[in-house]
Amino acid sequence: MTRIIMFLKAKSIGLLIGILWATLSCFTNTLDPAQAIGVSMQTGEARQLATLFDKDLELRIDPVGVNFPSIQANQAEMIMRSFFRKYPPNRFQTVDQGNTPHLKYTTGTYWSGSRSFHVNVLMHQTTPGHYLIHSILVND
Repeated sequence: MTRIIMFLKAKSIGLLIGILWATLSCFTNTLDPAQAIGVSMQTGEARQLATLFDKDLELRIDPVGVNFPSIQANQAEMIMRSFFRKYPPNRFQTVDQGNTPHLKYTTGTYWSGSRSFHVNVLMHQTTPGHYLIHSILVND
């Protein structure tokens, strides 16, 4: 009898963990792309930001001399990781965001130490309701 009760408790805990995980997954996957960009910039998470990259994108980071009219997403992720390492985030504040039927944009200020950077991100719609980053521009 004790084994049955322990088995049922273990199953209940497993079910509870599964439900919690699914709920959190749904919540994080429903973030608006602009919000996800803000969170990624705030935390300096290049990998998280890269999940929003199109397969090729424009990447220009003036403070470190990066200027690629077209770069593959995996290379852009490495460059963003390097930027976040060189300029660790203190905070990121979205200044403006907007959209047209097939485009979204986000502009914001990224602070690292006493420096601030102006960030522009342009996203285009790949399928209805799904946007990927087409361009990231960072300047002083």
